[in-house]
Amino acid sequence: QITLMGFMFLLTSSLLSYIYSPHLDTAPPRWVHLAHGILLFLYQTFDAVDGKQARRTSSSSPLGELFDHGCDALACAFEALALGSTLMCGRLTFCYWVVAAVPFYLATWEHYFTNTLILPVINGPTEGLMLIYVSHLFTFFTGAEWWAQDFRKSLPLISLVPLPFVPEIPLYVIVLILMIMFAVIPTVGSNIGNVQKVVDARKGSMELALAMLLPFIALLAGVAVWYGIRKSIHCLSYKI
Repeated sequence: QITLMGFMFLLTSSLLSYIYSPHLDTAPPRWVHLAHGILLFLYQTFDAVDGKQARRTSSSSPLGELFDHGCDALACAFEALALGSTLMCGRLTFCYWVVAAVPFYLATWEHYFTNTLILPVINGPTEGLMLIYVSHLFTFFTGAEWWAQDFRKSLPLISLVPLPFVPEIPLYVIVLILMIMFAVIPTVGSNIGNVQKVVDARKGSMELALAMLLPFIALLAGVAVWYGIRKSIHCLSYKI
């Protein structure tokens, strides 16, 4: 019940995004950002205590763990929608979903081999979610346009540095690049390294271990193709 309640918070958050910013490229009312932040905080809190409650009441089970991980997997998509609404990044929301889904899937893949959920000191489920709901709350005061304008306008101190050859780049693009560089790549590298140690200790095949990632890679490729086709159709219909 705790897991389901936490999941419903994010479902509500994504519905608010769809209602007030259906294409994620227009600014919703500012109270929506406040709601996003509060709902994500509640989801994080409920997600942190559901396992402890299950162990305390001796009601933990493999099915409960599967349900919890399933809700967390869907949460990657629902929170990506909420974040896309806050950042006003439109179709680039797809990339934010990938940024969330890749570390989650590889952490699950790593858990399969190590039987332990290994989280670094600074990780996505705690500090990562905290930064996101703080961003939601911050946007309540600034408005979503702050993320969608050129990064030099949003961060005036950077404008003091002459960058004549750098084109206008929305701040949400800079945020995405920073997330990939300092969150996704180090986390994925750690996941692969930990699996490599277990496979070597068991004298197994790392190639077979990596082959387990093929379904997820196929999913990403399929969604990327669909995304590209939809974008092409949209551009064609706009020209017509």
